[in-house]
Amino acid sequence: MKDSDWRIINALHETQSITKIAAMMYKSQSAITKRLQIMEQELDCRIVERTPLGVVFTKEGEFLYKESVKHIEFENEVTEGLRLIKEQTKENIIIGSAYTYTKYTLYDALDDFVKSHTNVSIRVVNKQSDLLYNMLMEGKLDVAFIRSDYTENVYHELVDHTDGYIVSGEPVDLSDLPHMERVAYQTNVKTEQQIAEWWQEQFGTIIPEATEDVGYIEFAFRNVASGNKYLLCFLPDNFVNEFNLSLQPMLKPDGSRVSRKTWFIYKKEKNRRAIVDELINYVDKNVKIK
Repeated sequence: MKDSDWRIINALHETQSITKIAAMMYKSQSAITKRLQIMEQELDCRIVERTPLGVVFTKEGEFLYKESVKHIEFENEVTEGLRLIKEQTKENIIIGSAYTYTKYTLYDALDDFVKSHTNVSIRVVNKQSDLLYNMLMEGKLDVAFIRSDYTENVYHELVDHTDGYIVSGEPVDLSDLPHMERVAYQTNVKTEQQIAEWWQEQFGTIIPEATEDVGYIEFAFRNVASGNKYLLCFLPDNFVNEFNLSLQPMLKPDGSRVSRKTWFIYKKEKNRRAIVDELINYVDKNVKIK
């Protein structure tokens, strides 16, 4: 008997209808009937009797139904066992990634790697870059994509630049900023320092305290979309300006743009897993800025 024969017997016992199981199995009624006849010939017994109310199982048929339950349970156990073996043999990589890099770049950058490594499970951890750096050093991450120069005691490869912008609902004169409300968002310490240094160069004063600290940068965009407010931040080239905000570049006294680097970092260690080395080589060839 075929595996499908056991499923036919099992389903027929549950439904008592050849019409129903034919629909369930995407087969014609005649095909199910023919298969039953072949089974009865092979086993030299009647499996069901046909009545106006449907099919009725014979004693032999009842015995075969009980055996079908065992057979299907065995099939399911085999399938689940193989699935667990595959899961156990999957390689896992934990990648730290700054929030905006994850949103705008990470998945496109790693797309070919993921497609060519179907046995690899990737977990992405989104946090501020200084926290990701600490997690990497503590062995909680395999690699990380971080904003700003957290590169001490790690191998690091440059993968991106993001320019700084004055973000507001409407274009503003630079001289108006000290008289406007500043919105802050959650970012790493070195980015905060870079913004504060730019302010010091422009106005000769310490950057004013933010009137609002909104946490995630998306909330900051919403808050500056209306009102006399501004935000100082770094944005990727593919930033989606869904609130139609004014984006004015933050410029240095010499007219050049204020820019923040994005690094791919990993620990200096000898016994790194082979799959992590494959990812590092992939980034070096396909993502790193040459």
